[in-house]
Amino acid sequence: MATSSPNISARIFYGLRTDIQYNAHYLTESEIIYPAGGVIVIHNHLQKKQKFIRLQDKHKPIKSLILAPNRRWLALNEIAEEGQKPIITIYDLTTYKRRKILTVPFENSTAKEFACVQFTFDSKYLVAITGEPDWYLYYYNWDKGKVESHAKAQNPSGQGIVESIQCNPTDATLVVITGPFTFRIMNVAETVWRQWGWCKAENINITSCMWLTSDRIMFGTNDGVIMVVENGELRQNCVFRATEIMEMSLKKVEAEAEEGEKVSISSKQDTTSEPTVLEESYPVTCFVNFPKGFAFGCGPGYVHMFEKETPHHWRKRNVYRISKKSYKHTREHPLWSPLDAIQHITIDPNQETLLITTLRKQLYYAKLFGQHMLQNPEIAFAELGPAMHYGPINSLSMCAWKPIFMTSGELDKSIRIWNYMTDDVEMIKLYQEEIHCVSLHPTGLFAIVGFSDKLRFMVVLIDDFEVMREFPIRNCKRAKFSTNGQMFAAVNGQVIQVFSSISFQNVYNLKGHNGRITCLAWSANDLTLVSCGMEGAVYEWSMSTGQRVGEFILKTNQFNACAVNSIGKSAYSVGSDGEIKEIGSNTLRRNLGLINCALDTIVLSRSDMMLFITGGEGGVTSVQLPLLDKAIFNEFHVHNKKVTCIALSYDDQTLVSVAQDASICLWRLTNADGRAIALDKDFAYSKEILISKKDLQEKINSINLLSTRMSELETEHTYQLRQAEATQAEKLKEVHEGYCAAIEELKEKNEQMENEHTHEIGMIQQDITKLRSGHERTLQALEADFNIKLISEYDRYQSLEDKTARMRKDYEQRLEELAESKRQALREMNNMFESKLEEKDILLQELQEQADMETKEHETIKASIEEDADREIIEIRTAYEVQLKEEKDANVRLKGETGLMKKKLISANKEIDEFKHQVSQLKAEHKQFQKVISTLERDVADLKKEISERDGTIQDKEKRIYELKRKKQELEKYKFVLNFKITELKNQIEPKQRTIKELKVQIDDMENEELKLLNVKHELELKINQLNEKLSSAKKDFMSEAERNLTLKNTLKKIKIDLHNMTANFQDPAKLKSNVKALFHKYVEDIDFVRSRVAEDEAIREFNRQRDHLEKQVAALKQQLSKSVGGSKSDIGKIMDENCTLLTEINNLRTELKSTRTRCFQMESILGLSARYIPPATARAKLKHVTEDREKIDENFKQKVEEREEIIVALKEENERLLSKVRCVEESDMMTEVDNDVNKNEG
Repeated sequence: MATSSPNISARIFYGLRTDIQYNAHYLTESEIIYPAGGVIVIHNHLQKKQKFIRLQDKHKPIKSLILAPNRRWLALNEIAEEGQKPIITIYDLTTYKRRKILTVPFENSTAKEFACVQFTFDSKYLVAITGEPDWYLYYYNWDKGKVESHAKAQNPSGQGIVESIQCNPTDATLVVITGPFTFRIMNVAETVWRQWGWCKAENINITSCMWLTSDRIMFGTNDGVIMVVENGELRQNCVFRATEIMEMSLKKVEAEAEEGEKVSISSKQDTTSEPTVLEESYPVTCFVNFPKGFAFGCGPGYVHMFEKETPHHWRKRNVYRISKKSYKHTREHPLWSPLDAIQHITIDPNQETLLITTLRKQLYYAKLFGQHMLQNPEIAFAELGPAMHYGPINSLSMCAWKPIFMTSGELDKSIRIWNYMTDDVEMIKLYQEEIHCVSLHPTGLFAIVGFSDKLRFMVVLIDDFEVMREFPIRNCKRAKFSTNGQMFAAVNGQVIQVFSSISFQNVYNLKGHNGRITCLAWSANDLTLVSCGMEGAVYEWSMSTGQRVGEFILKTNQFNACAVNSIGKSAYSVGSDGEIKEIGSNTLRRNLGLINCALDTIVLSRSDMMLFITGGEGGVTSVQLPLLDKAIFNEFHVHNKKVTCIALSYDDQTLVSVAQDASICLWRLTNADGRAIALDKDFAYSKEILISKKDLQEKINSINLLSTRMSELETEHTYQLRQAEATQAEKLKEVHEGYCAAIEELKEKNEQMENEHTHEIGMIQQDITKLRSGHERTLQALEADFNIKLISEYDRYQSLEDKTARMRKDYEQRLEELAESKRQALREMNNMFESKLEEKDILLQELQEQADMETKEHETIKASIEEDADREIIEIRTAYEVQLKEEKDANVRLKGETGLMKKKLISANKEIDEFKHQVSQLKAEHKQFQKVISTLERDVADLKKEISERDGTIQDKEKRIYELKRKKQELEKYKFVLNFKITELKNQIEPKQRTIKELKVQIDDMENEELKLLNVKHELELKINQLNEKLSSAKKDFMSEAERNLTLKNTLKKIKIDLHNMTANFQDPAKLKSNVKALFHKYVEDIDFVRSRVAEDEAIREFNRQRDHLEKQVAALKQQLSKSVGGSKSDIGKIMDENCTLLTEINNLRTELKSTRTRCFQMESILGLSARYIPPATARAKLKHVTEDREKIDENFKQKVEEREEIIVALKEENERLLSKVRCVEESDMMTEVDNDVNKNEG
């Protein structure tokens, strides 16, 4: 007995996820990586082998799949769930493991996905742009997992969206960002991104873009136009119509508009087509560049490829399109469909193959440099791998004699036969009718197919299905051959019809299900058939008698599938409750939970030792048999959609699963030893096929015709060969004679040239001897001249040495004399400076004594100044404390205003739409204020400079304090003038204080109005509470009626169940009569008793209603009491909030107070009230400056007072308007309440 559940591993997985961008890439010339189901598949299409990268969360949506340029790293752009950040997962394609996870580094990002991701050319950095509303660019050093730099990716104007980012092929710091109405070339330098070059794409809908070279960018538009940007500038003369252009030269300056190959457009104006042009324009998509050229998609399923001739010239070489052979797999007539639109293009590393993906679950390829378009104007794409279904696969059937299985498509209306040994599709047949189910005969030579109109028994021929018999069963959802093939069962509504596969007679009609039948299962000996349905019943039928021999009903569950063991004694079923049930002898033996979700399909091996179940979102579960008290199972994930069907091969070695997304997985059983059934040694899969006699005769006739044609062609070929040999022999003879004559002429020429060559060599040797003799003579003459010159130069050298010796002696004597004179001068200088130093010491001592005297005087002056300052501070403090008390009183009065302002804020939130136009004006004012702030900042800088200069002058002024005392009398003359001006200023301040008192009176009036409004509010709240109580009582009445309705429904359901149970006794009238009487006595009561009980029920309801009403009144009174108690708490909270705002205002006033104190101190120093004095001239200048500033301050103060008065008037008007609105709302609420009460009374 096996001790663990069998393990399975995915061997081949057919499928493709078309909801992911860039969903196919070449790793090598034979390996392709693409997403399918819940895995990333690495498919070797030459060896037909696959490897898988399993995703951490197979249900998490993926935006795009990006391959690094070195083809070693793969990045998955995953979309975030609600409340999470988007992530980029990078996988190592050598180990197939996750290497790094990148995410948005900032917490305040609200983007749910990265709009686009791209590796740089060296694969060291990764550039990603988040989607809306952020549109932020992040430059990752992905190996370290950190963001090197970031910037805003959207247009500065905020228009357009970003769909693509392309990195420069030679510069990792240069990228181009494109999208509809977006084009930006950006460069990073020291973590700062800057835009450069052309970017005016506000009216151009860009669909695709690429770097053509390191300095050229090519992009396509939605109107089918190709444009070029070179060195950051748009080439106005390089604008092409994508479907018409045949060659592309980027060096030409003149635009060839008359030839129709170029279309000049302006980036600032909308691109409009001429009214005479009737052709539909298609967008340019999927630009891809490679060293030998580039390719793009444009038109209904077309791919255009341009070959590079020179660095500045490209010529169209081929146009590709999906072939008609591929069209026949999806439709009868080869018409273009939007599903065939090109989604992605990729090129293999050797630049030999072009691969595309569409919205179908299929990869297509074509040779890149095959026939030229002059030979074949439209090259067809071929399918890479088997032709897949489009849409869900709704049925699956396995064959016993052959390694094949059959599938049917729900949307594409096709039947396909697959070979799981060769991994190919052997046959495809399309139909006009919908296909609901298929079943393959164990021999593989016959099949039954359930169409929407009939059930057809078909013969599987070599390349077609031939209908042999039709049965009048419409929309047959389930049909299945018996294990040995002599019978088949088909579902007709709620009846199972069993037919003979030989005589086609209807053997049995099995009735009993009253819901949709979901599954049929035959035992190995064909003596038992098990069926299950949506009504929760599992029935066992005997095929020897046609009677139901077992049943199990669980109405709370909907059974989806069932399986029966080889002897038919026990059955396994799964359904919507997520539990596996083992049923035997009409009883439930085991009931085990598995994966906490609904289970869809089940299959049992022929050995009865392996059980496989599917459920949830694509999981395949292997369960250990026999079942114990707790299920032992393993779950395997490859699909990410619901698995619709599952089947085991005849040898129990291969498991096939199909899903709703048209994906098919072939699983290999890895530890099936001891569990799989033992096959006969001589067992081998059959290779025989059926062919009709007519087709065979046609093929024989065609073979005979071809053989006769072959013999005729051979005779023609031999005759033509002989004629060609004769003509070639004559030509060869002529050529041989010509060659012989030419060889003789060449020999003669060669002899002549050899003679001339020997003569020339003799002449050259004579010339060489002459040159040697002349050279020797000149050499001897040169040697004699050189000896004479050498002697004369030696004599000259001797005389120069004597001169140098004499000059050296003279210089030494002069140096000694100069040294003695310098020593004497140094002694004299030392004596002189020592005498001066003594004099300076005496002066320093005198100055030190003078400085001590001045410091003492300074300290006395300082002490007197500090005493005066302390006295003034005390006076100012008392004055400002009085002022502060007054401000506090004013703040208490302003609390009422803040409450009103809060109410106004609530109403203002409703009127935000009315004030939106004011936002633009405020923005303009904000800009003006920013300009003012900049000017003020400059003034601050200037003032700081002045402060630094004044600090230097302070030291000089302290020295002149003694002189300033003498000038004190002059300043006293000006004191009288200043006192007079101060009295004038006081007279000006008094009227302003009067206006402040008037404002305080107005605030008191507003507080009284607020109290009145609060009283009105309390009255409204009481009315609302009363209405809420009435509503809750109405709700309770409604709930009681609903409960009564529910009890009646339950009794009706019980009556239906009893009636259903009575159907078993239809043929026995006596039992039927007794059952009807029992049913009547059970559910029908005496009329008087019913009436009395109804009266009692009404009295009880009236009593309960009155009690509920009284309880609600008590609760309302309690709430009013709690509100009156808790109102003080809410008032305290409001007061605390208002105190916080007042404290902030007090802090602002303190800062203003400090500034005014400093200014007062300066004024007092100018007026001479303190002990610090300044010269008269500076005092006059400062006095003049102060008086001028005072006039300006008065003017500003008057303006501010007028503005505040206007604001107060506006607030009063707004308050009155809001009060009128409140009264209108209250009146309307009262009217609606009255209407509701009237309606209730009428009801």
